[in-house]
Amino acid sequence: MKIIIGLIYSFSTQVEMAKLVTAKFQNRPELLFDYGILDDAIPVAKKMVAEGAETIIAMGGTAKVLEEHVSVPVIPIRVGILDIIKAVELARKFSPKIAITSEIPVKGIDLIEKLYEVTVKQIIFTDKNDFLYGLTKAVQDGCEVIIGKSKLAVELAEQYGAKGVLVTYDLDILGEAMHEAIRMAVLRRREKEQYILLETIFDNLSEGIIVIDKNASITRFNLAASNILKCQPKEMIGSRISEQFAALKMEDVLQNQIPINNELVTIGDLQILIDYTPIILGKKIIGVVSTFRQASEIQKMDSKIRKALREKGFKAQYAIDHFVANSPRMKDIIKEARQYAQVDLTTLLIGETGTGKEVLAQSIHNLSPRRRGPFVAINCSVLPDNLLESELFGYDEGAFTGARKGGKPGLFELAQHGTILLDEINTIPLKLQAKLLRVLQEREVMRVGGAHIIPVDVKIIAAANQDIFHDLEEKRFRLDLYYRLNQLCINLPRLQDRKEDIPELAQVIFADLRKKFSKKPFSLPSACIKRLHEIPWQGNVRELQNFMGRLALLCENEKDIVENIDKIISENQLYYHFKQTTAPDPSTNNDNHKKNLLEEHEKSIIQSTLEECNHNISKTARRLGVSRTTIYRKINKL
Repeated sequence: MKIIIGLIYSFSTQVEMAKLVTAKFQNRPELLFDYGILDDAIPVAKKMVAEGAETIIAMGGTAKVLEEHVSVPVIPIRVGILDIIKAVELARKFSPKIAITSEIPVKGIDLIEKLYEVTVKQIIFTDKNDFLYGLTKAVQDGCEVIIGKSKLAVELAEQYGAKGVLVTYDLDILGEAMHEAIRMAVLRRREKEQYILLETIFDNLSEGIIVIDKNASITRFNLAASNILKCQPKEMIGSRISEQFAALKMEDVLQNQIPINNELVTIGDLQILIDYTPIILGKKIIGVVSTFRQASEIQKMDSKIRKALREKGFKAQYAIDHFVANSPRMKDIIKEARQYAQVDLTTLLIGETGTGKEVLAQSIHNLSPRRRGPFVAINCSVLPDNLLESELFGYDEGAFTGARKGGKPGLFELAQHGTILLDEINTIPLKLQAKLLRVLQEREVMRVGGAHIIPVDVKIIAAANQDIFHDLEEKRFRLDLYYRLNQLCINLPRLQDRKEDIPELAQVIFADLRKKFSKKPFSLPSACIKRLHEIPWQGNVRELQNFMGRLALLCENEKDIVENIDKIISENQLYYHFKQTTAPDPSTNNDNHKKNLLEEHEKSIIQSTLEECNHNISKTARRLGVSRTTIYRKINKL
């Protein structure tokens, strides 16, 4: 779109000169022409602005008058000293007594007087009245020639009996003014684009925003603030903040320059959560900006976020129906789980690795009134101490080197209105146990590096293996924390203690895996089920799952299973390498010898796996399918 420039000329030849100048521009601006001098040019300039003029060009005196009356930049045509000298040289032909009209004093008049042997009186003016008075006085004082920059000066001089001489200028002078006018128009367009952009952002923010200046007067009031506070921005602008909203602390922040965050304020029957931030320019405060939301909207947003988190993965996948329960103990556990799910008491699940603690935790969540909330699980053994604390409780911006801008919510916050599972709870360091105990007691957290208490509404489930009792004896786990966690408790039995469940459990797992591997389904033969009863299953259900995975992948029918079952059982024993044996071997009764051989084999596997994992305990534990605590215990023993 072409730039539009208004040219207010003071003599007619300026129009043709302007056309010649603009013809040289690659992107030729559109020109609006009209005549005007001093105060008479004001309505002319306003008309040009109304017609779209982005800048206005006028002679110096007229430009100075217009600056205070129009909303666009006014560019003066600055006549040079050489142009004035040319006018003096012409004026001396009529008389040595000369007057020059100018909006500012002309430098070098004394030198001009000596060179041309004339006397020059300067008529300095700021408006038309000054101009008329100065010209009249000059004629009365004997000036016979009047030099001016407009047709008006020449005409008035002749009316008073003096000779009028017009100051002219060349195309370069007008070209400079035109360049400046275009430059200012481009800058003005950019500023307008930025302003519209900021205004659009400002008015489309969901947060209410109020800005005051250093005098505590409201200067900005966006649409969200208008909607929340039920008032019109135009009624607020210019009024003092204390007169409109006495409950807000913007004037306090203006005085002490200290920001305030997350303040809950009541205005009428409305509750808002508000932040106050001082606006500092250099070292001086020039205002305060407040941003706020309705407390009810924050609660709705929180619920929406929780729903999104569930959809992204903070969701319990398992239900109580995933448990196979033919044994009396498992039937009792399912009954207990259904009852425990209905209350918010902290629940402790104790059992060996692979007994299904996380499956049971997810089942309890899905049975509870919190089933629509998020389910957040963390294995406390796999993270370093400092990282575990920030993961559990979150951190504020700047809490430590590398902290995310804006901070990060912890898992307790993410589990709001849902359930959090703290797996391998007995591996938490003592220092962090004290902080966790307070969270359990007060149901509130404080982020790392933070200064604000955050209430949390979560159901807490903790899980631990049998080592927790050893940790209690060795005082590695706080007794008061144990009792706080153990408000309700479920002990999950080993698979070898619930052998009634093995047949159905094996069939279900085998069928699921055949489907996963896109293989033709068939049932496990009775001979296989009989052999499964003979295995001690030190890895519990997890070991059974891995064993079934081998059968499902390697065997295409019942005959394959019967023929390969012994071989797969033998390989499985080597894989898990703990205190289990295959079916009793009647050829030997040397139990001690067998035990020693097994321990040597176990030691060899742990050593080789440690070396493969660069002696990283966590990686070694994951590869062997056991907990870090078990690896440490084995290392000490072997």
